[in-house]
Amino acid sequence: MIRREWLRRELGTLDLYSLVHADSQSTFYLAVGFILAFGGKESFLISLYAIALMVSIALVYGEIGSRFPEAGGSYLYVKQAMGRSVAFFSTWFLMIDQAIMISYGTLDASKYLLSIGMQNIPLQVPALIMSLCLYILTLLGIRESARTAMSIAIMDILVIGVLLIGVNLVIGRIGSSPPYFRWESVEPLDLLAAFSIASRGFTGVDAIGQLAGEAREPLLQVPRATFLVASIGTIYSVFLVAMLMDKISYSSLAQDPSLAMLLIAANTPYISTFIVPLVVINIAVIMLMASLAGYVTFSRLAYILSKDSLVPRALVALHPRYRTPHVSLTLAFLISILFILPGELSFILEVYAIGSLANYLMVSIALWIITRRGELYGGLAGPKVFGIPLTSLVAVALTLSGLAINIMVKWRYIWIIVLWGIAGSIIYLSFRKEKRI
Repeated sequence: MIRREWLRRELGTLDLYSLVHADSQSTFYLAVGFILAFGGKESFLISLYAIALMVSIALVYGEIGSRFPEAGGSYLYVKQAMGRSVAFFSTWFLMIDQAIMISYGTLDASKYLLSIGMQNIPLQVPALIMSLCLYILTLLGIRESARTAMSIAIMDILVIGVLLIGVNLVIGRIGSSPPYFRWESVEPLDLLAAFSIASRGFTGVDAIGQLAGEAREPLLQVPRATFLVASIGTIYSVFLVAMLMDKISYSSLAQDPSLAMLLIAANTPYISTFIVPLVVINIAVIMLMASLAGYVTFSRLAYILSKDSLVPRALVALHPRYRTPHVSLTLAFLISILFILPGELSFILEVYAIGSLANYLMVSIALWIITRRGELYGGLAGPKVFGIPLTSLVAVALTLSGLAINIMVKWRYIWIIVLWGIAGSIIYLSFRKEKRI
């Protein structure tokens, strides 16, 4: 059995926020350029939809996470409301996103690092090396720590918040009129694609729930961390989208949407030469931190399922020497390779976070059910409509619309998620049959 110390930390408010920061911001940094490339002149309004979804999901996790300050996160919430079977599949679909997170993090880190030299090197080469190094680190027992996450969050706030946003606001200023600025229109189908990416542009906030059981004072710290994630995420999103649309032409962004942050840095008045390498390092570190979190969370979720005897214990078997879950870590590594090999960030965006949206929908419904039963007595409680939390109503509506749009737009890639669901069904049903015997 995995030792409790491997999962347990005594975290404070800023520790919780810092550990969530890399996950949520890394997805936004990757997705924002593609949202704008597909959204055209409507991008600012589409980004407001993404922010509303992010805030509602963060508040849902904050509200229900403070009620269940135990290791288990979304699995525990959905199980309480709808039973173990639904909770299993909700968690299983979240797991595939954690493995894909490793791929997008290492690929995007490679993309930024290669942008300032050695562009002739295939993107897959450094990404595979990075994924292998992170796999070895987690196999040896080294994982993300609160102190490391805090340092990275501070660096991100200084580089992106102070230098990129602050300097542009003070010196550059916004010269064209929002919300359309001077950008061009796009085709209606492109707008649907922009909405599909925007609905998945802020995954990672679920880490609030996963870490709630490790906080010192969850009734206080989980709500505070939730508000930090929601408020800083909103500020970053609004200003970065506005700056991109004001300072960068649509045609320039459309050439390579994955380097959106670098375009802002290169066009920052007076300090562009100084800030470009800082932005490259900052984004690369954030992305690698998110990839490392992907390894850890994938194994954590597998462990949670194994505790309830829903998957074979072999999935979380410990390495005889390093005492880490080498089987689940190896599985995450192998899945990451499958998504790294094509070398296309746009391909990953086609698949990534659809599973997370399904998980968020289940958690939002769970909050609805548990509150109606009168079982929710946490440290964060929002307004209610007919006894149902307003955050739950908004989150259910937004995640349902996001899933519907993604199924319409990304139907060619849904087979990947379906295959993962079939694999989960085989494991689940086979193991339960074995347990009955």
